[in-house]
Amino acid sequence: MNIEIANRLVQLRKENGLSQEALAAKLGISRQAISKWERAEASPDTDNLMALAELYGMSLDALLNTANDQYVLDSGEQEADKDEKKVKKEKTELQKKAIKMFKFPFPLFVVLIFLAFGFAANLWHPAWLVFLLIPIYYHLAGALCVTNKKARLLAMPVPEVALLVYMCFGILANLWSPTWIVFLVIPLYYWLVASFYKGDKKEKDAPEEEK
Repeated sequence: MNIEIANRLVQLRKENGLSQEALAAKLGISRQAISKWERAEASPDTDNLMALAELYGMSLDALLNTANDQYVLDSGEQEADKDEKKVKKEKTELQKKAIKMFKFPFPLFVVLIFLAFGFAANLWHPAWLVFLLIPIYYHLAGALCVTNKKARLLAMPVPEVALLVYMCFGILANLWSPTWIVFLVIPLYYWLVASFYKGDKKEKDAPEEEK
């Protein structure tokens, strides 16, 4: 992107009384991305250009002032835009699932199951194990909110699942002794994820851009 268009983006943002942080929030991107546009180090993709034009109440040509100049993304920028769209799409889908999970009254659902087992079959004692599903459920929902895949895997409720498995085998089958081995899965899981899951370049850059 040429410096003239970069300067125009700066001018339009300031004329509309927006900081880089405020504009980034309206577009759903990082402040660093706005900063790169305004320093002519990167170019906004078509979707972001249309969003900017709509935000400023003007046409795309007026936004870019392209009466005499033609705005063209080079091949490298186009590939970067495709990757960014892919990450943003994945992020949106996972966050939608997480929002649905948070809105669902899961604790009430668990209480109803507990009461059903208790009153219907007088299984109050083992039925209380269903309450261990609550932290598992919400930790899973929280993990889906994490955009970086490696961090998402590290946020999974592995310790809670291991505890639930241990308690179920111990209480229901009296297998306390051999079942404790399941706890060895916890450090093994985190070590495997931290050591061998590298992720792609976009994911490595994401934490820095989202600060």
